[in-house]
Amino acid sequence: MKSEPIRMCVGCRQRKSKYELLRFVAREGKIFFDPYYKAEGRGMSICPSRKCLQKALKKQVLERALRCELREVPSAESLREEVLGALKKAIVDTVRLGVRFKGVVVGREAVFKERHRVKLLILAEDLSEGSKEEFFSKLNADSYELFTKNFWGEVLNRRSTGIIGVVDRGLAEKLKSFLDKYTALYRRW
Repeated sequence: MKSEPIRMCVGCRQRKSKYELLRFVAREGKIFFDPYYKAEGRGMSICPSRKCLQKALKKQVLERALRCELREVPSAESLREEVLGALKKAIVDTVRLGVRFKGVVVGREAVFKERHRVKLLILAEDLSEGSKEEFFSKLNADSYELFTKNFWGEVLNRRSTGIIGVVDRGLAEKLKSFLDKYTALYRRW
C-alpha cells in the first residue's frame, strides 16, 4: 500500500498528511490557497486552525517558507474567508461531478436504495432531526451536516434536497478531505 505524503505545518511545525493541511503558493508577491494541490511554484502547508494561521501569517515566516518576497500579508480572517470560499466551491464541484458520473446519489429514496454502498453522507443543516436520526441509524458511513436544503437543490438543479450519498470510494476520500478542512475552519474558528 502506498504511503501518504507528509508535510509540515509552518504554524505549529507538526508533520501531518498533506491532505489534512491547507496548501498555499506564492505568485506575484501574494499568497493564494491551492485546494487541489496542483498550482505551480513553491508551496507551504498550514493546519486548518486559527492558531496555526495566525502563527504562519507573519511576513518572515511566510517568506522563509515560500522562499520569496511578499508585497502584502493577508490577515488570518481574510485568508480564512478566501479558503472557505474555495473549499465550498471545491465541495460543490466535486458533488456535481459525482452526480454526473454516478458516484453520488441524491435524495431520500436514492440514498436508501444504495445504503450498502454509501461511503459518505452529506445532510443539509436544516434537515429535520428525525430524518437525521433515521439516516444516522441506518447508514454506516461518515457523515457531515453542511449548507441548507435550498442550497443543495439550487446547486444540483433540483427541488430542495437534504440528503446526498457518495458511493464512489475515491470521490468520498476527496470530499472528506475538503469537508474536514471546511468544518475545521468554519465551525472551530
